[in-house]
Amino acid sequence: MALLKKAANEEGNSESMSDRSALPAGKVLAHIVKSEMKATKKKNGHYLNVHFKVIEPEGLAGRMFFTNLNLDNPNPVAVEIATKELNSICQACGKQGVTDSEEVHQIPMVVDLGIEAATAQFPESNNIKSYAPEDDWDGGESGAPDVAVEETSGESSEDGLPWDEEDQA
Repeated sequence: MALLKKAANEEGNSESMSDRSALPAGKVLAHIVKSEMKATKKKNGHYLNVHFKVIEPEGLAGRMFFTNLNLDNPNPVAVEIATKELNSICQACGKQGVTDSEEVHQIPMVVDLGIEAATAQFPESNNIKSYAPEDDWDGGESGAPDVAVEETSGESSEDGLPWDEEDQA
């Protein structure tokens, strides 16, 4: 038995959880609402955990998605990929010489989302294909997120990704 400090599902505390399924593939207008450096599981590096919140389209507004950037990792390829992604975020925000991740918080940008197929261990999730400045937002008309998501088998190719061999966040 576990004694709860606060009663659940009572008046004043009855809001249920929001949808946590993957967002549809396509472009959204979003901004970063939280970021923090965390140690990797093996404690031999660090990654920047970034939380995005959708602004538009209206039907997805308020939904969240995430990415992890392996900025400190024994695998130099993982660091190179993460650095390029962080540079893309900074460019989409119009920021140069960023030394604190909070400098890119609350700045709207266009994010093109893809879908990572479900595996035996993890449900379907989003991956980020690209970032662009807010000026590129067309209301979601190009690559709108309400397009049908193509079903995939979930099988991976024989060629592994560069970060598969080393510690991943």
